[in-house]
Amino acid sequence: MLIKEIIEATGGMLLSGNINDDIHGFTQDTRQIQQGDMYIPLIGENNDGHQFIEQAFEKGAGAVITSQVIDYPKKNVILVPDTLQALTDMAAYLREHRHVKVVGITGSVGKTSTKDMIYAVVSTQYHALKTLGNYNNHIGLPLTILRHRDEEVMVLEMGMNHLGEIRHLTKIAKPDVAVITNVGTAHIGELGSRENILKAKMEIVEGLSSQGVLIINDDNDLLHGVEENGYRMIRVGKNEDCQLRAHHIQLLLEESYFDLDYQNQTYHVHVPVSGEHFVTNALLAIAVGLSLKIDIKKCIAGIEQFELTQKRMDVIELAQDIKVIDGTYNANLDSMKSSLDVLAQYPQRKIAILADMLELGEYTQAFHEEVGEYVAKKHIDQLWCVGQASQWMALKAQEHGVETYHFENNQQLIDALKNHLQDHDVILLKGSNGMHLQEIVEYLKETYKK
Repeated sequence: MLIKEIIEATGGMLLSGNINDDIHGFTQDTRQIQQGDMYIPLIGENNDGHQFIEQAFEKGAGAVITSQVIDYPKKNVILVPDTLQALTDMAAYLREHRHVKVVGITGSVGKTSTKDMIYAVVSTQYHALKTLGNYNNHIGLPLTILRHRDEEVMVLEMGMNHLGEIRHLTKIAKPDVAVITNVGTAHIGELGSRENILKAKMEIVEGLSSQGVLIINDDNDLLHGVEENGYRMIRVGKNEDCQLRAHHIQLLLEESYFDLDYQNQTYHVHVPVSGEHFVTNALLAIAVGLSLKIDIKKCIAGIEQFELTQKRMDVIELAQDIKVIDGTYNANLDSMKSSLDVLAQYPQRKIAILADMLELGEYTQAFHEEVGEYVAKKHIDQLWCVGQASQWMALKAQEHGVETYHFENNQQLIDALKNHLQDHDVILLKGSNGMHLQEIVEYLKETYKK
Protein backbone atom coordinates (compact mmCIF):
# COMPACT_ATOMS: atom_id res chain seq x y z
CA MET A 1 0.00 0.00 0.00
CA LEU A 2 1.52 3.31 -1.05
CA ILE A 3 2.14 6.02 1.56
CA LYS A 4 -0.06 8.37 -0.47
CA GLU A 5 -2.88 5.78 -0.34
CA ILE A 6 -2.48 5.51 3.43
CA ILE A 7 -2.73 9.30 3.72
CA GLU A 8 -5.84 9.31 1.54
CA ALA A 9 -7.40 6.45 3.52
CA THR A 10 -6.76 7.92 6.94
CA GLY A 11 -6.90 11.65 6.26
CA GLY A 12 -3.51 11.76 7.93
CA MET A 13 -0.64 14.25 7.61
CA LEU A 14 2.78 13.20 6.35
CA LEU A 15 5.31 14.47 8.89
CA SER A 16 8.24 12.94 7.01
CA GLY A 17 8.91 10.41 4.27
CA ASN A 18 8.08 9.70 0.63
CA ILE A 19 4.48 9.46 -0.58
CA ASN A 20 5.50 6.97 -3.29
CA ASP A 21 7.04 4.44 -0.90
CA ASP A 22 5.19 1.10 -0.88
CA ILE A 23 4.48 -0.58 2.47
CA HIS A 24 4.13 -4.38 2.34
CA GLY A 25 3.71 -5.25 6.02
CA PHE A 26 1.63 -3.85 8.89
CA THR A 27 1.77 -4.79 12.55
CA GLN A 28 0.83 -3.50 15.98
CA ASP A 29 3.36 -5.83 17.64
CA THR A 30 7.05 -4.86 17.69
CA ARG A 31 7.95 -8.54 18.17
CA GLN A 32 6.63 -9.30 14.67
CA ILE A 33 8.22 -6.43 12.75
CA GLN A 34 9.94 -7.28 9.47
CA GLN A 35 12.24 -4.95 7.52
CA GLY A 36 10.26 -2.05 6.01
CA ASP A 37 6.98 -2.75 7.87
CA MET A 38 4.63 -0.06 9.13
CA TYR A 39 4.24 -0.08 12.91
CA ILE A 40 0.78 0.86 14.22
CA PRO A 41 0.98 1.86 17.90
CA LEU A 42 -2.39 1.08 19.47
CA ILE A 43 -3.49 2.45 22.82
CA GLY A 44 -4.90 -0.21 25.16
CA GLU A 45 -6.13 -0.30 28.74
CA ASN A 46 -2.66 -0.95 30.15
CA ASN A 47 -0.20 -0.01 27.41
CA ASP A 48 0.32 2.73 24.86
CA GLY A 49 2.06 1.41 21.76
CA HIS A 50 3.61 4.82 21.14
CA GLN A 51 6.22 4.08 23.79
CA PHE A 52 7.60 1.33 21.53
CA ILE A 53 8.06 3.45 18.37
CA GLU A 54 11.80 3.75 18.90
CA GLN A 55 12.04 -0.02 19.36
CA ALA A 56 9.99 -0.55 16.19
CA PHE A 57 12.42 1.52 14.12
CA GLU A 58 15.39 -0.27 15.67
CA LYS A 59 13.87 -3.57 14.54
CA GLY A 60 13.56 -2.37 10.95
CA ALA A 61 10.19 -0.62 10.66
CA GLY A 62 10.19 1.82 7.77
CA ALA A 63 6.99 3.66 8.62
CA VAL A 64 4.69 4.49 11.48
CA ILE A 65 1.17 5.77 11.98
CA THR A 66 1.06 7.92 15.11
CA SER A 67 -1.37 10.10 17.03
CA GLN A 68 1.57 11.90 18.66
CA VAL A 69 3.95 14.27 16.88
CA ILE A 70 7.36 12.58 16.60
CA ASP A 71 10.54 13.47 14.74
CA TYR A 72 12.08 10.76 12.55
CA PRO A 73 13.05 12.65 9.36
CA LYS A 74 14.43 9.55 7.60
CA LYS A 75 11.27 7.48 8.17
CA ASN A 76 7.72 7.58 6.84
CA VAL A 77 5.70 9.13 9.67
CA ILE A 78 1.96 9.81 9.29
CA LEU A 79 0.07 11.76 11.95
CA VAL A 80 -3.55 10.72 12.56
CA PRO A 81 -6.08 11.55 15.30
CA ASP A 82 -6.59 7.88 16.30
CA THR A 83 -4.35 4.95 15.35
CA LEU A 84 -7.04 2.28 15.78
CA GLN A 85 -9.38 4.21 13.48
CA ALA A 86 -6.49 4.57 11.03
CA LEU A 87 -6.01 0.80 11.05
CA THR A 88 -9.72 0.37 10.25
CA ASP A 89 -9.61 3.03 7.52
CA MET A 90 -6.54 1.52 5.81
CA ALA A 91 -8.12 -1.93 5.68
CA ALA A 92 -11.42 -0.58 4.35
CA TYR A 93 -9.57 1.45 1.69
CA LEU A 94 -7.46 -1.51 0.56
CA ARG A 95 -10.51 -3.78 0.32
CA GLU A 96 -12.33 -1.11 -1.72
CA HIS A 97 -9.44 -0.40 -4.09
CA ARG A 98 -8.22 -3.94 -4.86
CA HIS A 99 -9.76 -6.41 -7.28
CA VAL A 100 -10.45 -9.20 -4.81
CA LYS A 101 -13.38 -11.36 -3.78
CA VAL A 102 -14.07 -11.60 -0.04
CA VAL A 103 -15.64 -14.49 1.87
CA GLY A 104 -16.75 -13.60 5.42
CA ILE A 105 -17.43 -16.31 8.00
CA THR A 106 -19.16 -16.07 11.35
CA GLY A 107 -21.00 -18.44 13.68
CA SER A 108 -21.10 -19.69 17.25
CA VAL A 109 -19.03 -22.79 16.51
CA GLY A 110 -16.87 -23.95 13.63
CA LYS A 111 -15.68 -20.62 12.22
CA THR A 112 -12.04 -21.63 12.10
CA SER A 113 -12.47 -25.15 10.69
CA THR A 114 -14.96 -23.82 8.13
CA LYS A 115 -12.50 -21.06 7.19
CA ASP A 116 -9.79 -23.70 6.71
CA MET A 117 -12.08 -25.82 4.53
CA ILE A 118 -13.18 -22.84 2.45
CA TYR A 119 -9.53 -21.85 1.97
CA ALA A 120 -8.72 -25.39 0.79
CA VAL A 121 -11.61 -25.31 -1.70
CA VAL A 122 -10.90 -21.80 -2.97
CA SER A 123 -7.20 -22.58 -3.36
CA THR A 124 -7.97 -25.23 -5.98
CA GLN A 125 -8.63 -22.40 -8.44
CA TYR A 126 -7.56 -19.07 -6.96
CA HIS A 127 -4.63 -17.50 -5.15
CA ALA A 128 -6.15 -17.02 -1.71
CA LEU A 129 -5.43 -15.42 1.66
CA LYS A 130 -7.03 -16.45 4.96
CA THR A 131 -7.26 -15.28 8.55
CA LEU A 132 -4.39 -16.67 10.61
CA GLY A 133 -5.01 -17.93 14.13
CA ASN A 134 -7.70 -15.97 15.94
CA TYR A 135 -7.19 -12.66 14.10
CA ASN A 136 -10.94 -12.25 13.77
CA ASN A 137 -11.78 -9.10 15.77
CA HIS A 138 -11.67 -5.31 15.23
CA ILE A 139 -7.85 -5.44 15.23
CA GLY A 140 -7.18 -8.84 13.69
CA LEU A 141 -9.51 -8.53 10.70
CA PRO A 142 -8.03 -5.24 9.43
CA LEU A 143 -4.51 -6.61 9.89
CA THR A 144 -5.52 -9.69 7.86
CA ILE A 145 -6.88 -7.52 5.04
CA LEU A 146 -3.65 -5.49 5.08
CA ARG A 147 -1.70 -8.70 4.38
CA HIS A 148 -3.25 -8.69 0.88
CA ARG A 149 -0.76 -8.64 -2.00
CA ASP A 150 -2.09 -10.08 -5.24
CA GLU A 151 -4.53 -12.68 -3.91
CA GLU A 152 -7.78 -13.11 -5.81
CA VAL A 153 -9.85 -14.22 -2.80
CA MET A 154 -9.68 -13.33 0.91
CA VAL A 155 -11.26 -15.75 3.41
CA LEU A 156 -11.97 -13.77 6.57
CA GLU A 157 -13.16 -15.05 9.93
CA MET A 158 -15.36 -12.68 11.96
CA GLY A 159 -15.74 -13.10 15.72
CA MET A 160 -17.94 -11.26 18.19
CA ASN A 161 -18.95 -11.00 21.85
CA HIS A 162 -21.59 -8.28 21.59
CA LEU A 163 -24.18 -6.85 19.23
CA GLY A 164 -22.67 -4.43 16.71
CA GLU A 165 -19.26 -6.08 16.44
CA ILE A 166 -20.00 -8.09 13.27
CA ARG A 167 -21.62 -4.95 11.80
CA HIS A 168 -18.30 -3.12 12.27
CA LEU A 169 -16.26 -5.95 10.71
CA THR A 170 -18.52 -6.56 7.74
CA LYS A 171 -18.53 -2.87 6.81
CA ILE A 172 -14.74 -3.07 6.56
CA ALA A 173 -14.61 -6.39 4.70
CA LYS A 174 -17.71 -5.94 2.48
CA PRO A 175 -17.98 -9.68 1.74
CA ASP A 176 -19.15 -10.97 -1.61
CA VAL A 177 -20.03 -14.25 0.10
CA ALA A 178 -21.16 -14.45 3.75
CA VAL A 179 -21.25 -17.73 5.68
CA ILE A 180 -23.00 -18.42 9.00
CA THR A 181 -21.97 -21.78 10.43
CA ASN A 182 -24.62 -21.91 13.18
CA VAL A 183 -26.28 -20.04 16.02
CA GLY A 184 -25.44 -21.70 19.31
CA THR A 185 -24.72 -20.58 22.85
CA ALA A 186 -21.25 -19.00 22.66
CA HIS A 187 -21.30 -15.60 24.46
CA ILE A 188 -24.90 -16.11 25.57
CA GLY A 189 -23.89 -14.65 28.92
CA GLU A 190 -23.17 -11.36 27.17
CA LEU A 191 -26.02 -11.41 24.64
CA GLY A 192 -28.74 -12.87 26.83
CA SER A 193 -30.46 -15.24 24.38
CA ARG A 194 -29.88 -17.29 21.24
CA GLU A 195 -32.26 -14.95 19.42
CA ASN A 196 -29.89 -12.07 20.17
CA ILE A 197 -26.98 -14.21 19.01
CA LEU A 198 -28.84 -14.70 15.70
CA LYS A 199 -29.28 -10.93 15.39
CA ALA A 200 -25.56 -10.45 16.00
CA LYS A 201 -24.59 -13.06 13.39
CA MET A 202 -27.03 -11.68 10.83
CA GLU A 203 -25.24 -8.34 10.95
CA ILE A 204 -22.84 -9.91 8.45
CA VAL A 205 -25.35 -9.34 5.62
CA GLU A 206 -25.19 -5.56 6.18
CA GLY A 207 -21.82 -5.49 4.41
CA LEU A 208 -22.76 -7.83 1.55
CA SER A 209 -22.10 -6.53 -1.94
CA SER A 210 -25.06 -5.87 -4.24
CA GLN A 211 -24.63 -9.31 -5.82
CA GLY A 212 -23.85 -10.92 -2.49
CA VAL A 213 -24.60 -14.48 -1.41
CA LEU A 214 -25.49 -15.67 2.10
CA ILE A 215 -24.73 -19.34 2.83
CA ILE A 216 -26.29 -20.87 5.95
CA ASN A 217 -26.39 -24.16 7.82
CA ASP A 218 -30.06 -25.00 7.40
CA ASP A 219 -29.89 -27.77 10.02
CA ASN A 220 -29.56 -25.11 12.71
CA ASP A 221 -33.01 -24.35 14.14
CA LEU A 222 -32.66 -20.56 14.16
CA LEU A 223 -30.93 -20.28 10.79
CA HIS A 224 -33.63 -22.49 9.25
CA GLY A 225 -36.06 -19.61 9.81
CA VAL A 226 -33.92 -17.00 8.03
CA GLU A 227 -35.44 -15.72 4.79
CA GLU A 228 -33.86 -14.02 1.78
CA ASN A 229 -33.81 -10.25 2.00
CA GLY A 230 -32.12 -8.52 -0.91
CA TYR A 231 -29.42 -11.15 -1.38
CA ARG A 232 -29.18 -14.67 -2.76
CA MET A 233 -29.21 -17.44 -0.16
CA ILE A 234 -27.84 -20.98 -0.33
CA ARG A 235 -29.05 -23.46 2.29
CA VAL A 236 -26.93 -26.52 3.08
CA GLY A 237 -27.57 -29.44 5.42
CA LYS A 238 -29.52 -32.67 5.70
CA ASN A 239 -32.96 -31.14 5.08
CA GLU A 240 -34.74 -32.10 1.87
CA ASP A 241 -35.09 -28.53 0.58
CA CYS A 242 -31.38 -27.66 0.86
CA GLN A 243 -29.58 -26.75 -2.37
CA LEU A 244 -26.65 -28.88 -1.14
CA ARG A 245 -27.86 -31.89 0.83
CA ALA A 246 -25.78 -34.47 2.70
CA HIS A 247 -26.96 -38.02 3.30
CA HIS A 248 -25.52 -41.51 3.91
CA ILE A 249 -23.09 -39.93 6.37
CA GLN A 250 -20.35 -42.26 7.64
CA LEU A 251 -18.35 -41.10 10.66
CA LEU A 252 -15.17 -43.13 11.14
CA LEU A 253 -12.55 -42.65 13.84
CA GLU A 254 -10.48 -40.03 12.05
CA GLU A 255 -12.36 -39.31 8.81
CA SER A 256 -15.88 -38.93 7.47
CA TYR A 257 -17.71 -39.70 4.23
CA PHE A 258 -21.04 -38.53 2.88
CA ASP A 259 -23.06 -38.38 -0.30
CA LEU A 260 -23.87 -34.92 -1.63
CA ASP A 261 -26.96 -34.17 -3.69
CA TYR A 262 -26.58 -31.12 -5.93
CA GLN A 263 -28.61 -30.22 -9.00
CA ASN A 264 -30.05 -33.74 -9.39
CA GLN A 265 -26.66 -35.42 -9.18
CA THR A 266 -25.01 -37.29 -6.31
CA TYR A 267 -21.32 -36.94 -5.42
CA HIS A 268 -19.23 -38.84 -2.86
CA VAL A 269 -17.25 -36.64 -0.46
CA HIS A 270 -14.34 -37.58 1.82
CA VAL A 271 -13.57 -35.33 4.81
CA PRO A 272 -10.14 -36.07 6.38
CA VAL A 273 -11.42 -35.50 9.96
CA SER A 274 -14.19 -37.10 11.98
CA GLY A 275 -17.38 -35.48 13.22
CA GLU A 276 -20.80 -34.64 11.84
CA HIS A 277 -20.10 -30.92 12.34
CA PHE A 278 -17.23 -31.26 9.86
CA VAL A 279 -19.69 -32.64 7.32
CA THR A 280 -21.72 -29.44 7.71
CA ASN A 281 -18.56 -27.34 7.41
CA ALA A 282 -17.66 -29.20 4.21
CA LEU A 283 -21.09 -28.41 2.74
CA LEU A 284 -20.61 -24.72 3.56
CA ALA A 285 -17.16 -24.74 1.94
CA ILE A 286 -18.40 -26.45 -1.20
CA ALA A 287 -21.23 -23.92 -1.45
CA VAL A 288 -18.67 -21.10 -1.26
CA GLY A 289 -16.63 -22.72 -4.01
CA LEU A 290 -19.68 -23.05 -6.26
CA SER A 291 -20.64 -19.41 -5.63
CA LEU A 292 -17.14 -18.46 -6.83
CA LYS A 293 -17.65 -20.54 -9.99
CA ILE A 294 -15.39 -23.43 -9.00
CA ASP A 295 -16.42 -26.79 -10.49
CA ILE A 296 -18.01 -29.07 -7.90
CA LYS A 297 -15.42 -31.83 -8.48
CA LYS A 298 -12.65 -29.34 -7.69
CA CYS A 299 -14.54 -28.28 -4.57
CA ILE A 300 -14.74 -31.88 -3.38
CA ALA A 301 -11.04 -32.37 -4.07
CA GLY A 302 -10.33 -29.26 -1.98
CA ILE A 303 -12.21 -30.73 0.99
CA GLU A 304 -10.01 -33.82 0.84
CA GLN A 305 -6.88 -31.65 1.01
CA PHE A 306 -7.97 -29.45 3.92
CA GLU A 307 -5.85 -29.20 7.06
CA LEU A 308 -7.31 -28.21 10.42
CA THR A 309 -5.85 -25.28 12.37
CA GLN A 310 -3.94 -26.63 15.37
CA LYS A 311 -5.75 -27.25 18.68
CA ARG A 312 -9.07 -27.69 16.87
CA MET A 313 -9.42 -31.42 17.53
CA ASP A 314 -5.87 -32.44 16.63
CA VAL A 315 -5.28 -36.15 17.27
CA ILE A 316 -1.85 -36.59 18.88
CA GLU A 317 -0.31 -40.08 18.89
CA LEU A 318 1.71 -40.80 22.04
CA ALA A 319 3.67 -43.74 23.44
CA GLN A 320 1.80 -46.86 24.63
CA ASP A 321 -0.71 -46.25 21.79
CA ILE A 322 -2.30 -43.42 23.82
CA LYS A 323 -4.21 -40.87 21.75
CA VAL A 324 -4.88 -37.27 22.80
CA ILE A 325 -7.65 -35.28 21.09
CA ASP A 326 -6.62 -31.65 21.55
CA GLY A 327 -9.64 -29.36 21.61
CA THR A 328 -8.10 -26.88 24.01
CA TYR A 329 -8.50 -23.72 21.95
CA ASN A 330 -11.99 -22.85 23.20
CA ALA A 331 -15.31 -24.35 24.24
CA ASN A 332 -19.03 -23.79 24.50
CA LEU A 333 -22.01 -26.10 24.83
CA ASP A 334 -22.21 -27.01 21.14
CA SER A 335 -18.50 -27.62 20.62
CA MET A 336 -18.31 -29.67 23.84
CA LYS A 337 -21.02 -31.99 22.53
CA SER A 338 -19.42 -32.24 19.09
CA SER A 339 -16.09 -33.14 20.67
CA LEU A 340 -17.70 -35.80 22.86
CA ASP A 341 -19.35 -37.23 19.74
CA VAL A 342 -15.87 -37.73 18.26
CA LEU A 343 -14.48 -39.29 21.46
CA ALA A 344 -17.45 -41.65 21.74
CA GLN A 345 -16.58 -43.35 18.45
CA TYR A 346 -13.39 -44.90 19.81
CA PRO A 347 -13.66 -48.50 21.11
CA GLN A 348 -10.83 -48.04 23.65
CA ARG A 349 -11.15 -46.62 27.18
CA LYS A 350 -12.37 -43.07 26.77
CA ILE A 351 -11.38 -40.26 29.16
CA ALA A 352 -12.82 -36.76 28.84
CA ILE A 353 -10.82 -34.00 30.54
CA LEU A 354 -13.19 -31.03 30.48
CA ALA A 355 -12.75 -27.55 31.94
CA ASP A 356 -15.08 -24.62 32.53
CA MET A 357 -16.98 -22.99 29.70
CA LEU A 358 -16.70 -19.25 30.28
CA GLU A 359 -18.95 -16.28 29.45
CA LEU A 360 -22.22 -18.15 30.11
CA GLY A 361 -23.67 -15.81 32.74
CA GLU A 362 -26.96 -17.09 34.16
CA TYR A 363 -26.70 -20.21 31.96
CA THR A 364 -23.48 -21.41 33.63
CA GLN A 365 -24.96 -24.14 35.84
CA ALA A 366 -27.54 -25.37 33.32
CA PHE A 367 -25.08 -25.72 30.43
CA HIS A 368 -22.41 -27.45 32.52
CA GLU A 369 -25.03 -29.89 33.80
CA GLU A 370 -26.13 -30.51 30.22
CA VAL A 371 -22.56 -31.47 29.28
CA GLY A 372 -22.40 -33.82 32.27
CA GLU A 373 -25.57 -35.56 31.08
CA TYR A 374 -24.15 -35.77 27.56
CA VAL A 375 -20.97 -37.44 28.85
CA ALA A 376 -23.16 -40.18 30.30
CA LYS A 377 -25.31 -40.42 27.17
CA LYS A 378 -22.20 -40.98 25.01
CA HIS A 379 -20.90 -43.71 27.38
CA ILE A 380 -17.61 -42.00 28.14
CA ASP A 381 -15.69 -44.15 30.63
CA GLN A 382 -14.23 -41.40 32.81
CA LEU A 383 -14.81 -37.67 33.24
CA TRP A 384 -12.06 -35.51 34.72
CA CYS A 385 -13.19 -31.94 35.40
CA VAL A 386 -11.15 -28.87 36.30
CA GLY A 387 -12.41 -25.45 37.37
CA GLN A 388 -15.16 -24.03 39.53
CA ALA A 389 -18.08 -24.20 37.08
CA SER A 390 -17.22 -27.72 35.93
CA GLN A 391 -18.33 -29.04 39.34
CA TRP A 392 -21.89 -28.90 37.94
CA MET A 393 -20.73 -31.06 35.04
CA ALA A 394 -19.11 -33.54 37.42
CA LEU A 395 -22.11 -33.83 39.74
CA LYS A 396 -24.53 -34.44 36.88
CA ALA A 397 -22.28 -37.07 35.27
CA GLN A 398 -21.92 -38.83 38.65
CA GLU A 399 -25.70 -38.91 39.01
CA HIS A 400 -25.78 -40.89 35.77
CA GLY A 401 -23.15 -43.38 36.89
CA VAL A 402 -20.03 -41.98 35.19
CA GLU A 403 -16.70 -42.42 37.01
CA THR A 404 -15.90 -38.78 37.70
CA TYR A 405 -13.11 -36.69 39.25
CA HIS A 406 -13.07 -32.96 39.94
CA PHE A 407 -10.05 -30.68 40.48
CA GLU A 408 -9.62 -27.03 41.38
CA ASN A 409 -6.71 -26.45 38.99
CA ASN A 410 -4.63 -28.06 36.25
CA GLN A 411 -1.72 -29.01 38.50
CA GLN A 412 -4.00 -30.99 40.81
CA LEU A 413 -5.35 -32.85 37.81
CA ILE A 414 -1.86 -33.53 36.42
CA ASP A 415 -0.73 -34.91 39.80
CA ALA A 416 -3.75 -37.25 39.92
CA LEU A 417 -3.23 -38.30 36.30
CA LYS A 418 0.28 -39.61 36.97
CA ASN A 419 0.38 -43.41 36.73
CA HIS A 420 -3.35 -43.48 35.95
CA LEU A 421 -3.30 -43.89 32.18
CA GLN A 422 -3.32 -47.27 30.49
CA ASP A 423 -2.13 -48.46 27.11
CA HIS A 424 -4.54 -47.54 24.26
CA ASP A 425 -6.42 -44.86 26.24
CA VAL A 426 -8.07 -42.08 24.22
CA ILE A 427 -8.16 -38.72 26.01
CA LEU A 428 -10.19 -35.67 24.97
CA LEU A 429 -9.19 -32.27 26.37
CA LYS A 430 -11.73 -29.49 25.93
CA GLY A 431 -12.36 -26.21 27.73
CA SER A 432 -12.41 -22.46 27.31
CA ASN A 433 -9.07 -20.96 26.33
CA GLY A 434 -8.81 -19.14 29.65
CA MET A 435 -8.64 -22.48 31.48
CA HIS A 436 -5.19 -23.19 29.96
CA LEU A 437 -5.75 -26.90 29.32
CA GLN A 438 -2.77 -26.77 26.96
CA GLU A 439 -0.69 -27.21 30.13
CA ILE A 440 -2.13 -30.71 30.48
CA VAL A 441 -1.58 -31.48 26.79
CA GLU A 442 2.09 -30.49 27.14
CA TYR A 443 2.43 -32.69 30.24
CA LEU A 444 1.01 -35.68 28.35
CA LYS A 445 3.23 -35.08 25.32
CA GLU A 446 6.32 -34.89 27.50
CA THR A 447 5.45 -37.85 29.75
CA TYR A 448 4.35 -40.18 26.97
CA LYS A 449 6.82 -39.06 24.33
CA LYS A 450 7.29 -41.62 21.57
